Amino acid sequence: MFSKLVSLAALAAVANAEHWIFGGSKLIAQTRLDSIVNPGALGTHVHAIVGASGFKNTYDPDDLVQSKCTTIPVQPDKSNYWSEQMYHQDQQTKKLTPIPTTFNIYYLVRNGPKNEKIHAFPKGLKMLAGDTTRRTYNASNFADQAVSYVCLDYSGSHGSDPAWAERPDFFEHSCPDGMRAQSHMAYPIQNYNSGDCPDSHPVHLVSLFYEMLVSVDQFPYWGAGSWVLANGDTTGLGHHGDFQNGWDIDLLQEAIDTCTNANGNVMDCPALAAKFDQAAADACVLETSIVNEDIGLTAPISALPGCNPIYNGKPAGPCPQASNPDIVPAQQPLPSGWTELGCIAEGTSGRALPALTMKNANMTKAMCASYCGSQGYKLAGVEFSDECYCDNSVKNGASTNLLAWDQCNNHCAGNNYEICGGAAKLSLLSTGNPGASAPSSSASSVSSAAPRPVSSANTASSISSSATPAHTSAAGTTSASSAGTTSSAASHVLIPVSSAVPSASSSSIISSSSSSIISSSTSAAQPSASSSVPSGSNSTAAPGLPSGWSAAGCAADVPARTLNVDAFTSEQMTVGACVAHCAALGHTLAGLEYARECYCGRAFVNGGGAPLAAAQCDMACTGDAGTVCGGHMALSVFQHTGPAAPVHNRRGHKARHFGRAHAHSDLF
Repeated sequence: MFSKLVSLAALAAVANAEHWIFGGSKLIAQTRLDSIVNPGALGTHVHAIVGASGFKNTYDPDDLVQSKCTTIPVQPDKSNYWSEQMYHQDQQTKKLTPIPTTFNIYYLVRNGPKNEKIHAFPKGLKMLAGDTTRRTYNASNFADQAVSYVCLDYSGSHGSDPAWAERPDFFEHSCPDGMRAQSHMAYPIQNYNSGDCPDSHPVHLVSLFYEMLVSVDQFPYWGAGSWVLANGDTTGLGHHGDFQNGWDIDLLQEAIDTCTNANGNVMDCPALAAKFDQAAADACVLETSIVNEDIGLTAPISALPGCNPIYNGKPAGPCPQASNPDIVPAQQPLPSGWTELGCIAEGTSGRALPALTMKNANMTKAMCASYCGSQGYKLAGVEFSDECYCDNSVKNGASTNLLAWDQCNNHCAGNNYEICGGAAKLSLLSTGNPGASAPSSSASSVSSAAPRPVSSANTASSISSSATPAHTSAAGTTSASSAGTTSSAASHVLIPVSSAVPSASSSSIISSSSSSIISSSTSAAQPSASSSVPSGSNSTAAPGLPSGWSAAGCAADVPARTLNVDAFTSEQMTVGACVAHCAALGHTLAGLEYARECYCGRAFVNGGGAPLAAAQCDMACTGDAGTVCGGHMALSVFQHTGPAAPVHNRRGHKARHFGRAHAHSDLF
């Protein structure tokens, strides 16, 4: 039972049956591979795939169960579940954008009228439900009945409207809370979702049911053709689902036999609850390969990948000359001589690798290793998706004792198939020969065969275009260069970086052995927390503040930065320097952290800004040992209470290269 979008009515019918749900399961891959229909070759269309990290275009059950992890929270289920990707077609341009998708996976113990024994899936079982070529509906056909759609509207205002009832094809109106596509597998003789097995297939297996939840509410509905399946279908009738078994079969049978009280919640099944590991599911990424082609994840595409002309009610014409893209590793290999050690915690009193840092919106582990190696460092660490840190040893209370692998769970900004650290966690990389790494400012440091990442543009081309000698933005161009690089690690200053998910107008900080490109954000994230300063916290007054400014206490920072509009760092940091910097740019809040970091904004964002005890801000300013400049993820906050000048889109001063003649360095 596969691609039927489950309706509330259908669920009500099984509410009293033993069942459990793997809800909100995220994708392990989006790519044009299908190990069932097109084994060993390219698939015909793009699929959204859930489950085991060892998914390939060939199915070997012994190999699949050796996958490191799965996006299903019960880790011994190393199966894969997939359906075709759904796209939105723009009414004017006709360009196509993949719609965000998750899955709910249902296992239902349906004994049928004969109360037949239910068996676990056997080793090597593959299933396919639905027909990608179908464009008509036969109401008496179980296979057609098993695929349907539900238009989600949680307001309940359309409960009795037949135009909103569950149906076998796409709706003819918008769906305010998204749409569910549902499917079932091989069907009993009485009906598609109950009954007994036919004599030709006497072994009654547990029932499997997919809900593919598609966020169509994020896109405008303009009529037929708004929604397009990856196979070109605009009706929805060609929806289908696939499954390949990777279960620990004994565990699945135990769950079927013993979880009689399970009514949807996995935790009501002791056998499965004992193996439940959401952290591993969240940190799981594809270990294998994808098709090296643009499927629309970074910008709309003009045609569906493969030979899939969009259906308009007439026979499709011939395809243009089809490309034959390569299948490439989903994760970019590290530079020669580099290895990944594992996940470590950040330092307790500062950064674990404070000698040098770089932030890039296309960050990968290979980029970070190349950068640190080109600067002569043996250790590299990636954190918060897009931050890179370098040094020759871990410092500030950090340790090389490895954490559990799933503690690093942030996907790399430049490749969603890689993990780049976590919240105050580093993916640690090491080399014994740092000089062998190519500079990160060279496109040659990135494999030309690097796959197109899920969440960014093609890695090789993006890195090349980002690491040019000047950075251009809508507001203008700022660049700085240096005649050379100092060899002293002590001369590099700690540069924290802003956000794991940069705002749309944020620009990367890129440093290399010959140039530094530092540019500011032209707009800040909208406040997601309080815009007022903390109350009730003790604060330390500081002399020399500009008129209208006063101390406002100690406040919590967050990994994505709660004051994220402008920042700089300095080995001569003082409260007065930070506040003057923020005031000159028209900001009303200034915050100091980690002794040397200054952040500016007009409101706390990203959920930060909660008041802390004064003792949490306990680090002396690098430029004034008698004054406090924040602490570990703690900001000494200063506030301007009068009218503020307009925030400048661009700094009036020229950006300076950090770690060289000028210690002052812009961050954003």
